[in-house]
Parts: sequence; structure tokens; C-alpha cells
Amino acid sequence: MKSIKEKIDKLREKILRYNYFYHTLDQPIVSDSEYDYFLNKLYDLESKNKKFIDPNSPTQKIGANLITKFQKVVHFSPMLSLENTFNLNGIVEFENRIKRKIDQNCLINFCCELKFDGVAVSLIYEEGVLISASTRGDGYIGENIIDNIRTIESVPLELKGLHIPRKFEVRGEVFMLKSDFKNLNHQFYINNKKLFSNPRNAAAGSLRQLDSKITSERKLRFVCHGYTIFEGMEDFKNHYERLICFSKWGLPVNKEMLICSNQEEIFDFYKKIEKKRYFFNFDIDGIVIKVNSIKLQRKIGCNNKFPRWAIAFKFSSKEEITKLRDVKFQVGRTGAITPVAYFNPIYISGVIIKKASLYNKNEIKKLDLHINDLILVSRSGDVIPKIIGVIKNNRINNFQKIIFPIFCPVCNSKLIENKVDKIVRCPSGLICEAQKQKSIHHFFSKNALNVDGLGPKIVNSLIKKNVVTNIIDFFYLTEIQLKKLDNIKEKKSINIINAILKSRTCSLNRFIYALGIPFVGIVSSAKIAKYFKNIYRLINATILELNSINGIGKVVGNNIFNYFSNSSNRQLVINLAQKMNFFEIKEKKIKDKTFLHKKIVLTGKFNFLSRRKMVKKLIGLGAEVSNTVSKNTDLVIYGQKKGKNKFDRARELKIKIISEEEFNLLIR
Repeated sequence: MKSIKEKIDKLREKILRYNYFYHTLDQPIVSDSEYDYFLNKLYDLESKNKKFIDPNSPTQKIGANLITKFQKVVHFSPMLSLENTFNLNGIVEFENRIKRKIDQNCLINFCCELKFDGVAVSLIYEEGVLISASTRGDGYIGENIIDNIRTIESVPLELKGLHIPRKFEVRGEVFMLKSDFKNLNHQFYINNKKLFSNPRNAAAGSLRQLDSKITSERKLRFVCHGYTIFEGMEDFKNHYERLICFSKWGLPVNKEMLICSNQEEIFDFYKKIEKKRYFFNFDIDGIVIKVNSIKLQRKIGCNNKFPRWAIAFKFSSKEEITKLRDVKFQVGRTGAITPVAYFNPIYISGVIIKKASLYNKNEIKKLDLHINDLILVSRSGDVIPKIIGVIKNNRINNFQKIIFPIFCPVCNSKLIENKVDKIVRCPSGLICEAQKQKSIHHFFSKNALNVDGLGPKIVNSLIKKNVVTNIIDFFYLTEIQLKKLDNIKEKKSINIINAILKSRTCSLNRFIYALGIPFVGIVSSAKIAKYFKNIYRLINATILELNSINGIGKVVGNNIFNYFSNSSNRQLVINLAQKMNFFEIKEKKIKDKTFLHKKIVLTGKFNFLSRRKMVKKLIGLGAEVSNTVSKNTDLVIYGQKKGKNKFDRARELKIKIISEEEFNLLIR
């Protein structure tokens, strides 16, 4: 539990730092997508370990700390954030959650609007006159910015029209036009001032000036998208009608809105706006989808972070052009050689990017990539930068061909290319320093030899101090050697030594998995152990024999053959085998034949059992677990956030699909 608590604390510390830079300094250091990625990880960990939830956690708070130079304003009701999604699956889940809250037969309409990339503000009008304005702050208390708001031309100081409520609150975004941002940065450049990184930062910095004259010079804009307290607006039954009424009173409302009744219409609106976004003179980062009915909004309600009746459907990040400077080659745990592109730094979605993985040899060939090329780089909702193209028309004379290495850049072993999976690997395994640390971590990990207490920090320290040079050395470790490491005392050293001795007696399938051969996972290790029953038979297996094993396939078979073709690997495994006591796992008699010999695919995130335990349970019931859906698949079991490709493929092939809940009922 300590490691989980540490993970939660580290994530909280990271997110709070991001919040401080974004909300307090108006200088985001990561993109929205990256922030959402870490926040979702924290949500997930806290939901599984509720005793660690803290009221000061970023998951329980909105916004960030306030700047002391402004007076404080208490909001009439919390200024909540919006839940985000980057794909249609998120919209499906959003609609399903809503339907669980209301009458299933109730017709739901959604109001879809643009999601402005600006600064959230609250405006209070009394008798039609603007009397208060504040930032979101921490969601409950904001900063008084009334003097600065009054300088924004698009904010009416007095409303015009009929039936204006005596007192009400309007919420919206303050933003800066792209053209005004460009002019502002040009002036800053001339005057040798620090430039703003994007229009959102410029708007936030301008809005929080102590001198309102500076704000008035920055040409800020305001758009209204929400409201809270009302008197005299009961006749309006939906969100859209209220916004139209606001525009008649003089409040600016963007006209790019659409009422949708289903997911197809929502997605069509999203795609339409995604194409138009670059033609707008302002930044948007997606669309916002709201339940249109005011009555249903109240019934659905909010949690302490988001309104449950609204969600932001965000765009993938835009692309930027830069110059490729170099390509370096990294060696991974399994020996895979990964080319990494280094280019002139670019700024995408609030973060500076200097490099991107090129994945494999074929990617370089497919892109026709050369050193000094102008390249197009994107950074989508999955947070990973990617080179998506080359600007070949601008290719200059000094471009250079990228030469993929023949020998390992670390240990100088000759590289091997697997013709099936198209991956080039260093076959030296633990002999290669680049692979050593990660391979040793894997060898003693929970699903392998399961040596409790021998974590990455201890392994790295032992290697760094030259106490060990390979896996075999760990079986000769002494308490004295361990106690010389930081934070290792007598009791812990004894426990580690005992755990290493205990690990020498293990099943053959765990040992095979521990070797870390590419794509040889828990399931395939069990199949290989069952087939060969002896490690020496496996070491000397032919490529034909390996490829003939049911459920293994050519990719895994070739990887095993290549691994043992390396003399260093062969000798290491032989030496290890001499120290091990292998036992055969006796097959249990399976009484329940429901899953016997069935080919099953899992997709999604499971609540009742972890994926590892689900696989173990199914194998124990005589099933074969696979990662891909094919015509030979008998059953697909899905959990939350199921993979759309697997799910759709199963439907297309008319394969039986059951939920995690249905699976649990079947095995009781």
C-alpha cells in the first residue's frame, strides 16, 4: 500500500504544480491533454484506494490558489470545471450516465457550443447594471476584477431590453483575438519584453493587471455561455432560449450553436467545427455539450468538480512545422532499437516539444525522412508527439539520409531484424548494458520470479556499485552487500536474501516469462511451458517446432528462436537453469466446462478483478486468452472504457459479447 500512496502523492504534487503555473501565474507548462491524462490517473488511483482520498487533492478542488493582490469575491454557487473527453466513446458514456439519472423514455436534447480557450469569469448584474466581476479562482472564491472587466468593450455596463431580472449572474470567457495577440506580441518584441506564448496566456495576464489602463490597451473580448442565479426567468425552459435572450439584452453570445438529439448529430457538429476552427479569429479547443432542458439539468445535478449534465469534447492538438536536426537510436528492455527524432523546439498545446519517437525502421522509410527536412509534428489527446509528414517541396540541398545502424549502439552486437514484426533488435539481452537494468527488474518482478523487496531502486544501486553484473550474481548476494546500500537495514536485507532463495523454486512458465523475450507474455509462457516441459528442449527448439505451437504464432516463435540463437543468452539461461528447481503445474480437473477450450478476448478496464487475475481465472477454467479479435474468437468480455476497435470487430463477426458483470455471474 505504501507504493500506491507514494504514487498518489507524487501525482498530486505534479498536478498542484501544474495548477499553480496555469491558474496563478497564467503560464501553463503542460498541455490540457497532458494535464487531463495525469488527473485521470489520479482519479483512477483514488477511486480504487478511497482511504487515501484527501479534501486537498486536486481531484476534490477546482482551479487553484488566488493571487493576494486582488480582493476576494465569494461565488453565489461554485464555478465548476468541465469533464473532458477526446473521443466518441466518452460521449457515449456521458449520455449513458445521464440516462441512468432520469426516466429512460425521456427525450434528451443537447445544446452544442464552441469551447473558447480563454479565462472563466463571473459577472453580476443588478437592475441591469454591472456591479461585480470576478475570476474563477479556486471555484468557490474568485478575484475581484471589476475595474478591468469594465474596460472590455464587449461587456455591456448596462443591459437594454425588456424583462431583465432584478439580479442575476452571467458566466463566460474572456479571450483575445488571434490578430490582436499577434499585434501585441509584435509590440512586445520591439520593446524587448517577454512574449506571451499564446492568446489564452495573453488574455489571463491582461485581465489580472493592477492597472486597468493596461487591460484597456490589450483589446480583450468576452463571450457569455452560462448563468446561475435568476429572478424572473422562469418562463424559459431551456439553456438555448436563455442564451438567445441574453444576446437581445446586449450580452455577447457566439452564434455557432446547435441543438442535437443524438450522438451522430453531435459528432457531425464536432467534425464541422473542427474543420472551421482554423478560420476563426479566436482559439477554441473543442465543443461543449450541455443537456438543454433546465429541468433535467437540475435533476441530473453536479458533483464537487463538474456539472454532470455537461461535457467538453476536445479536439486533438494542432500540428506545427519544424526542422529535423538528428536521429538517435535507443535500446529498450527487449533489445528493440527505437529511432528518436530530435528537432528544433516547437510549442504545441502549452508544452515545448523537442523530440518524438519514430517507432521503427519502416517509419523512417514510410515518411521518406532525412536530416534537415522540414517536418510536420502533431500532439494528440494521447499526449505522445508524432511526426506525421515531411514538407518535401522545401527540402534543401544539405539534407542527409538517415542510416539505420547494423550494430547495437551500446554493446556493438550485430542487430537482427525480425521480418514478421518488422522490428530490429539487439539480441545480446543482459549482456547489453542498455537492456540490463530493465531486464533484471523484469526477471524478479511480481509475475516472474516474484522476489519481494527487490525493487528498481535496489537493483539499480547494486548494478551502479558493481555488486552485480548479471542475474546470476543476485543468487550470490549477501546481507553485508545489501546493508551497504542506502535505507537497507538488517531485517530488510535478510528478507530480500530469503526471497531470492525462495524464488529458485518456481514453475517453468514463470521462468520463461522472466527471461523477457519480446512478446512472450504470461499466457504464451504457460503454453510454451506446457508444450516443452523442459527448459533444455526449449533452448534447442527449431523455428518450425516453435511456429507449430497452438496459439503462439510466427512473431513470438521467431523472437524465441532469435533469443536462443545468441550464444550469450543460451549460456546465461543454462547457467540459471542449473540453479533453479522447476516444478510442473498440475492441471486441475475442470468441473465447469463453460469456458473450456474457448478462445476469449478481453477489452476495457475491469473493476471486480484486475486484468491479470481475469486472465489467470480464464486459463484456470481451460480458456485460451488472446489479444486480438478474429473469426476464431468465441467470446469477448468487456469492462469500462472498452476498446472500440475490438468491440466493433466482434459485432461485425457476430461473436458473443458479455460484460464483466455477466462474466462474474457465470463463474459464481
